[in-house]
Amino acid sequence: MTLESLQRDRSIPLREADFDDLCVPTAPTHVQDMVDAPCRALNLEYKSWRNLDNPEDAAELARDIAAIANDGGGMIAFGFNEDTLAPTDTEPFATVCEAAKVAAVADAYLDPAPRCEIAIVRSAIGDDHPVIRVPGHGACPVFIRRDGPVVNNERLIERGAVYVRRHGVARRGTVGVPRPESSRMEGPWDWAPLLRRCVRHDRQALLGLIDAAIEGRRDAPAITERLRLWHDAAHEAFRALVPRSPVADSLGPRHYALSYAFELGRGEMLEPVQLPEFLSRCVFSVQDVIRIGPRMFDPPYRRAVRGRFVTDAATGDEEADFLETAWLRDVAPSEMADFWRVSPRGIASIVRGYSEDRRELNDTLGMEPGTWFSPNALAREVAELVCHARAFARFFGSARTVLFRCEWWGLSGRVLFDPAAGWVQSGASLVSHRIVTQEVPLATLALSWPEVTAHLMAPLLRAVEQDLALTGDWVRAQAAEWR
Repeated sequence: MTLESLQRDRSIPLREADFDDLCVPTAPTHVQDMVDAPCRALNLEYKSWRNLDNPEDAAELARDIAAIANDGGGMIAFGFNEDTLAPTDTEPFATVCEAAKVAAVADAYLDPAPRCEIAIVRSAIGDDHPVIRVPGHGACPVFIRRDGPVVNNERLIERGAVYVRRHGVARRGTVGVPRPESSRMEGPWDWAPLLRRCVRHDRQALLGLIDAAIEGRRDAPAITERLRLWHDAAHEAFRALVPRSPVADSLGPRHYALSYAFELGRGEMLEPVQLPEFLSRCVFSVQDVIRIGPRMFDPPYRRAVRGRFVTDAATGDEEADFLETAWLRDVAPSEMADFWRVSPRGIASIVRGYSEDRRELNDTLGMEPGTWFSPNALAREVAELVCHARAFARFFGSARTVLFRCEWWGLSGRVLFDPAAGWVQSGASLVSHRIVTQEVPLATLALSWPEVTAHLMAPLLRAVEQDLALTGDWVRAQAAEWR
């Protein structure tokens, strides 16, 4: 069925933007489901064992990464029969699928190079499969930057080409959905959906830029009060779980909470059941900037700590439910103390202890927990919040501004220190508690996230050294160490 035939049927209301979602095959969105229940889908690619040091295998992988990224993202799994999708138990070598190797392949052949995530996933029958999760393209498609090797008188990939996913011709003797393949674009019908996704990707920045130009900064008392209630409710819920921690005496007075909320129109709300998948996409988007440290708002895969939809009257809405993950409630308290909440209405909070206060780190450095904090670590954590808000905003059509609220406890007596950076400032913080709020147009968030990060950090730095001011350029320089 084509777009033209659907449009001729006047009984079916159809918008051009909806055509991307028509006749899309059902496919797993969780990496565990992909290896447990293999199926044919455009956003999934199953491969036998490959040698990524081989130029032919590397070029083929680059082609699949480009095509899947240009189709909105998906996953690639190794260790499967490519015709039957059955796990392959004959492997001349196991595919070495390390993050550095995959990144090297992408950097060599693709422009811009998608930043993929790699995991070794054990299937339900006990087989280990390397899986690459490919993020969707950004405001421009992924192009091929150089020619690949020639195989059977044909180049595997060609410089300047754009590849997409499509269903191939069904092979003789096979049944079911034809095997998807990565193919070069052949005509305008291939470009239309890709260009629509590019435009939608950049929509928030463009609309926010218009808002910022013609309206300037707008007061939003309703969202300010709503975020305050939400933020305080999350903090109190965290404090109720602190006694479960073996370091409760230090965690209780020393922790921080980071929150943000979007100003939305038309009472917009995401479909709750889709929220975990949207958050997973945000994690991959944030990895373009930050690839180290514990991830914020990352839905845990472990069943014991998977997020739950709960309600809390202290948020100001006793009926609306939201996704909550509380590690202190469900796992050994020694692992981590992250507590976070995300609402389908575009509001999020995370509460955690200072990474600088970990006992094993301080024993190694000869320091005492609670006596220092690192501007370098602070920049990374605040930047991750800002970049997460930027990524999450793309799922809301009416979002124009974002309001941040950041709060730190247990600052008194801390000095600036970082194991990998020299800080000559010798003063200690005289305040124990600090709150910072900032409202930002999404256009500014999209184009100047380092400056937003620097602005949110500034009050903490002034509490230690009145003349210390780190700029957005300093944050950009730090970001080179986060990948």
